Amino acid sequence: MTFYKMIKYTFIAEYRGGTYISQYEAFDMKTALLMWVNNLDKRYFSVHKKQILQKEVSDNDYFPVPIDGIDNVWCTSYLSGKYFLLLNVIETV
Repeated sequence: MTFYKMIKYTFIAEYRGGTYISQYEAFDMKTALLMWVNNLDKRYFSVHKKQILQKEVSDNDYFPVPIDGIDNVWCTSYLSGKYFLLLNVIETV
């Protein structure tokens, strides 16, 4: 029998002049990314913007890339309307 361990991911997003930090536990980063998108603040992200981001986080072209020389840290960016979103993801123990 194989047991899978939940992994905690910390998300650090820079968006519209603010820094937003959240954590989610999932079996893989893709699932954690979808949890992050689904919980974005409704003040900044309309249903339509969330739907676009949901598609992008599922697309390998937008999937976070590892930071060279740093263990368990990834980075990616998205364009949400006219605003740039920089996202760092850290696998947290």
